[in-house]
Amino acid sequence: MSQFKLFLALALFLTCTKSYTQTTLFNQQMQIGFEEKQGQYADLTTKLVNESGDTILLKEVLNKPTILNLVYFNCPGTCSPLMWGISKFIDQVDLKLGKDYDVITISFDPTERIDLGIKKKASYLSTMKDKESAKEWRFFVSDSTNISKLTKSVGFNYEKVNDQYVHPTGLIALASDGKIVRYLRGIDFLPFDIKITMVEAAEGKIGPSINRLLAICYSYDDQGNQFVFNVTRVAAIVIMFFVVVIFLVLAFSRAIFKRKAK
Repeated sequence: MSQFKLFLALALFLTCTKSYTQTTLFNQQMQIGFEEKQGQYADLTTKLVNESGDTILLKEVLNKPTILNLVYFNCPGTCSPLMWGISKFIDQVDLKLGKDYDVITISFDPTERIDLGIKKKASYLSTMKDKESAKEWRFFVSDSTNISKLTKSVGFNYEKVNDQYVHPTGLIALASDGKIVRYLRGIDFLPFDIKITMVEAAEGKIGPSINRLLAICYSYDDQGNQFVFNVTRVAAIVIMFFVVVIFLVLAFSRAIFKRKAK
């Protein structure tokens, strides 16, 4: 019995050590991601360059519930699928773009120019059903100082690795006054999720992040520039759970045995 206890203690120690390591790596990884700031405000003094080449302030852009999409146009990974996801829900959602809500895409790469953004926009609009309404999807670029102001204010944390950016993938819902109301993670979104988010944004209601728990099971692959299922992390959590359960069962069994012995 004593040998079994020693084995159990050793297993618990090794699992806890592994779990701690995984948690540390997870925390480091989450430094690149969304730092959720529901109830706070996007920096409305951020200067943006629009599709006409004019410099305007973010506060001039926001006048209705808005989906904020931060990407970089030359991204070889998740940015393009994310924008395809946007084009899809614009066609499907039971709201009128430009009337009931807005979608704005801003490049966080200061080297990119608006000409590239215009070309990207054209490629997405070419596949959409209501092209006239889709034109209300607006694209912007900015400089490094203003990009830093905006991304910090909305909790969009990213890092440049070699010639590419490691960044979170998802959307940020803003009220018309710039209040952050919700984060929508991923690249594909249900029309219902977009509609309810925009309805709540119109009322200034703060909502929970969509798909937040998926971050526990997925990690970012720097080489593939995508999120992948983290088997090691999930396995560590499952093993830790069962070890704790076994430990508790044995502890209670021993306590009951001692009581009966008395």
